[in-house]
Amino acid sequence: MDKWPSVRSKILPFARLTATGVVSNVPCLVYSICGIGLAQASNIYTIYDGQNAEGKVKLILTAGAYSSDFRRFEEPLYFAKGLYIAFTTNGEEVTVQYFEVDE
Repeated sequence: MDKWPSVRSKILPFARLTATGVVSNVPCLVYSICGIGLAQASNIYTIYDGQNAEGKVKLILTAGAYSSDFRRFEEPLYFAKGLYIAFTTNGEEVTVQYFEVDE
């Protein structure tokens, strides 16, 4: 049985970050995320469940020079306290498809 049936029929919001920041201040589901690296050899992005870097680390993306780290989740990742992305080392951009949920 689909845990999130109402989400499937809606268009998912898409966020593009080019620096550290908050994607969502409320609980959300992440369906896909991609960290993109350009000239630097090490591009690391830390993904937090929260509204800042004090939240729980849920995921770390690593992209080499001129490459990406793309993740798509068949069962979306649940972020109970919001979604915060930190450009830990270098990095060009992070794109994320997510859906804010009502608790």
